[in-house]
Amino acid sequence: MFRKMNAFQQAGIVLFKTPWSRKGLTRVTIILLSVCVFVGGCATYKPQPLPVTADLVTPPRLTANIDRFACASLKPYPFDAQNGLDMTEIAILAALNNPDLMALRQKAGVARAQLFAARLLPDPQVTVRLDYPTVKRADLFTAYEYGLNYDLNYFVTRRVSIEEAAAAAAKVDLEILWQEWQVIQKARTLFVHAKFEEDMLNVLKQIQRLYANRYARSSKALREGNLTLDVTGTDLTAKIDSDTQVNDMEQVLNKTRHELNALVGISPDAKIRLVHPAAAPCILDERELKQAVRDMVERRPDLLALRAGYESQEAKVHKAVLNQFPALNVGIKMSSDTSDVHTTGHETVLTLPFFNRNRGKIAVEKATRQQLRQEYQARIAQAYGQADLIWTRQRLLIKQLHQLQRYLPTLEKMVEKARRAYADQNIAPITYINMENTLANKRLKAIHLMQGLWETAIALDALLARHGITVTH
Repeated sequence: MFRKMNAFQQAGIVLFKTPWSRKGLTRVTIILLSVCVFVGGCATYKPQPLPVTADLVTPPRLTANIDRFACASLKPYPFDAQNGLDMTEIAILAALNNPDLMALRQKAGVARAQLFAARLLPDPQVTVRLDYPTVKRADLFTAYEYGLNYDLNYFVTRRVSIEEAAAAAAKVDLEILWQEWQVIQKARTLFVHAKFEEDMLNVLKQIQRLYANRYARSSKALREGNLTLDVTGTDLTAKIDSDTQVNDMEQVLNKTRHELNALVGISPDAKIRLVHPAAAPCILDERELKQAVRDMVERRPDLLALRAGYESQEAKVHKAVLNQFPALNVGIKMSSDTSDVHTTGHETVLTLPFFNRNRGKIAVEKATRQQLRQEYQARIAQAYGQADLIWTRQRLLIKQLHQLQRYLPTLEKMVEKARRAYADQNIAPITYINMENTLANKRLKAIHLMQGLWETAIALDALLARHGITVTH
């Protein structure tokens, strides 16, 4: 008869076939609880203090594992900081070294942990109950109840829970990728700012030298009595204005350089030699723009992230609908009363969906799904409008630049002749100064237009999720 019983019943008879003392029951209870704790393979806790110093690097070098960011659709790009950094190398350095991106990538670990948790089976529940008689009599025994319960409702929603967590993890990965795109765009933009601000500073310094020489001559002539005060005062004012312009541009360039260093994760005092872009960006024609806008929906990481978030929300709606059905919890138990009558049996707990039926949760999840749908639609519409705005600005910049470049060589030749005439004192100083100033301003305008052309190309490249900027000479 003993052999025909199951293991649970055999254990119960062995443990409880004789009256138990309070001390014996307490010992068994402690043993059972200890088993429940240790069989689970508990994780251990290790504190991780926050850092007290910045993790910036002094020389421009890669500190991230490039293999983690490998992309089959992109060709390898040689990275050599010894020869200076071009726009692509700055973008690579920013994507791998940016401190904010390093912190943001940790979110992916959280999302994957949530996906891992969604795949885990729920733990069973063990119940232990002991009742001690308050009256000591020979015919009274310590009552007990031991049970093992399991929640079966998990298996109803397991598939949609995993789908929800998987879509949420994909959303986080795509959001990180979009932030990487934004950092790359900003790094390229700062690169363009730094290089063209250097060009502007060089032109402004030429004007500064011109007015400094002019003021030196006029002040000498004033001391010799060969020039009036009003002319010298005008020259001094022009010199001070040119000094102010140079100082302002130096401040702007210093700010740009520090922003670029911070973005690529190197120390503020590190000096990076930037290689000037050798060509102008290639501009899309109208047909290419329309095709790129159509393809954008399948390429842009933020739109794909919104789509993944919508899929995750769809799974939440499905899960909420499934949770309206009765929740089932089953278990087995063994018990004994104070008269030493032993029993075994099973237990079923069923939630009856009479009043709530999870209708509130379903309504919330459906409303959230509709909100995400509208956000996705609005983001697409916004991208369409921004693409047309940037592309139109590009066309205007090209038109203005071509107009300026058409007459700039002629102006340069005229100024060169005026420079020789001024040296021979065959032209009025004010006329020569005005011509030099006009040439410098037009060169500044050309630099500004070319900078704007690069900025719009970079912005459109990020907006349309294109792989890179092509160049044209």
